[in-house]
Amino acid sequence: DGGPSMAERAAAAREAQQAADAKAREASLAKLEAQRLTALWRYQQATVGGGAQVTAAIFATEDVDADGSGPRPVQLVFRDHEKWGRSSYLVLLAGDFACRPRCTVLVTVDDHPAERLAAWRPDTDEAIALFVRDAARLWRLTGDGAELRIAFPVKAGGTRTASFEVVALDESKMPGW
Repeated sequence: DGGPSMAERAAAAREAQQAADAKAREASLAKLEAQRLTALWRYQQATVGGGAQVTAAIFATEDVDADGSGPRPVQLVFRDHEKWGRSSYLVLLAGDFACRPRCTVLVTVDDHPAERLAAWRPDTDEAIALFVRDAARLWRLTGDGAELRIAFPVKAGGTRTASFEVVALDESKMPGW
């Protein structure tokens, strides 16, 4: 009667099943990637220094060698404290920033042109932190892209760049930003 043979129908059914399986694998991998990106961010609420504090923090995709002792983690933190206000800062586990009393950092989001933002390092050795003066601007840049790169000056000489996969930032965890 000219219709498809049993072998042709079986082959078509196999192809349809393979296509459905491939689509299911793709959806599963996309879900796992979304979960991985979401898990990069850490959100905390605590009482610190006599006031309520909320933070969103993420570690750089790759560790950075800021002082010649080898690559170490770099963390980006957004903080909202009822007494201290809103701030954004980088934290080094080794090395130090060349930024006393102030400097600039170069911030790039995805493939957009880089922006210079003013920064400062507190005169303390308790924590090796570099604050970005325009915390609100850095927050907006972070929420606008998938990858955020921050180039910062180090005491060992030159600049280093930390890259962050920021695409899964949950802005609802930091109300008012």
